[in-house]
Amino acid sequence: MDKSCKKFEKPTLLLLGRQDSSVGCSDAWNIIEKYPRSTYAIIDKAGHSLQIEQVELFNSLVSEWLTRIEECG
Repeated sequence: MDKSCKKFEKPTLLLLGRQDSSVGCSDAWNIIEKYPRSTYAIIDKAGHSLQIEQVELFNSLVSEWLTRIEECG
């Protein structure tokens, strides 16, 4: 990790489409240490528009994450 970059200490949700040909999903793993309070998920059968391609799974993951961060204050 680049020493000049500070860590982001707030809750973070990283949702990535496994078949994303625009951005890809593997590079996000390289930055995970900069986000110590992150939730990281790769969704199969989804590309760059994973919120459209996997609607129910996307909504479920976002809803669950929002519930958890609201409980933490």
